Amino acid sequence: MVYAENKFAVVGSFLWSKNTIFLTIELVLNLELCNLDVQKINFEYYNKMQTSNFKLITIAEIKTKYPFLIEDENFDCFGDWEDEDFFLTADEDVNFVGNFYLDLYEDKEKKWLTNLLNLPVKKIEEIRIEGIFINGDISASGSIINAEGDYGPYVFISGSVNCQSLLLGGANVEIKRNVTAKEVVMTYYNHGSFNCSGSINSPVFIVTDHNTVFAERKNDLFYYNDRDEIDPKNECEYDDETDEEIISNELRKLLDNPLIETFEELERDLARGELVLKQNNPPAKTYEYWRDRVLANYRDLKLVPKQFKTEELCNLALNITFHALPFIDQDLITYELCEKLVNKDGFAIQVIPDGFITKELCFKAAESGTMLRLIPEEYYSEELILLVFKNGRHEPDINDVPPQFITENFLVEYVKIGKGLWLDKACKATGIDKLQVLKQVIDSGIEYLENIFGNHFSKETVEYAFSIYKNQEEWNKYVQKYKQKFERLGLNEYL
Repeated sequence: MVYAENKFAVVGSFLWSKNTIFLTIELVLNLELCNLDVQKINFEYYNKMQTSNFKLITIAEIKTKYPFLIEDENFDCFGDWEDEDFFLTADEDVNFVGNFYLDLYEDKEKKWLTNLLNLPVKKIEEIRIEGIFINGDISASGSIINAEGDYGPYVFISGSVNCQSLLLGGANVEIKRNVTAKEVVMTYYNHGSFNCSGSINSPVFIVTDHNTVFAERKNDLFYYNDRDEIDPKNECEYDDETDEEIISNELRKLLDNPLIETFEELERDLARGELVLKQNNPPAKTYEYWRDRVLANYRDLKLVPKQFKTEELCNLALNITFHALPFIDQDLITYELCEKLVNKDGFAIQVIPDGFITKELCFKAAESGTMLRLIPEEYYSEELILLVFKNGRHEPDINDVPPQFITENFLVEYVKIGKGLWLDKACKATGIDKLQVLKQVIDSGIEYLENIFGNHFSKETVEYAFSIYKNQEEWNKYVQKYKQKFERLGLNEYL
């Protein structure tokens, strides 16, 4: 506003003397230059903050420079590091703008790392970075994120940590002083470890199945640690229908998104570097924001507020996978939609609501390829079961078939469809003559000798097949293919 007022002063200055005009123009130019200088200073400061003082040094150098690290049991805990591999290091305090990522093995984080170190992507992909060492404090305007629960680097910070939120999964992290987070400190899954020699200071502190050790804590709003004594009001509640642990209302009422019900859903928000607590007034989300989230992870459809959960967005999720159906509003689910999903992938039958499952839909699932155990047993018939076996992606599992359907005729068809791996077990359980079943398969056509000789080769099956097909031209084809089996059993007279 000051700048604008001075521009108008130029116009008014024509009423004054020539000297006054020159002075006014000079004032405006000075303001312009000052504005450019401020922008330059801000850019240089931001750039300095981003590049900070990180560099790569070899593990051999780390061992020499900081020999005390070798004593830590988590340092090269699997014994697979090479001295030529690298650590990302900073020899002084780090002030970082944005989110700081610990998942240095992931593709997205490698791209982030190229910017941090000002190195080509190809160079980052050629080397292995096994750890992060900060000889001082680290302060990040965003979150510090280890979203991968199965693995992560070794991280050693000699000072304190200050950030928006701290999310730790599979990394082995050692922090020698305090952790201060604006929102949440969350550690999850038992593949990683976290040892803080100081205090965990955050409004919310959550530990779920993680090796987390700390000296002190100060958490004003919520604390949950499934390896520690839990305040009853902070306990999770098991949901029989979804088979999930639902977080307590004490935590849910603190969150900006009331649709978050599980720690996994909260972890996904934290992994994105989101502000999650209502008290911090996170920025409003748009339809485009939710569209991008659903494209990245169909499960996030469950977290979409009603005003953005349109039919278009739901269809977008369903085009990715039928597994999104449970997150679709019930009024959008129709029989036609269920039929479309099952026609595309028979495995979709597992998520179809009971009210839409029919005999016809089960047959469509069988035709598209599915597993018998995914179809409600009330719709079973010999025809349906054999259709599932015929079109299945895997070897038919007769263990899924109720005993009343296992007849001699059924077992014949079962062997004709595939390898018949469970034939012995089924015959013993039902008292059906196995050889009689195999003879019927042989009777069905010479092409089934592939199934017989491939999976049920015996003197008895060879003798019976020879008696029927010895004069057919194709007999020699199967004899030559399985010649080694004939010779091993001493059946040379049939060669």
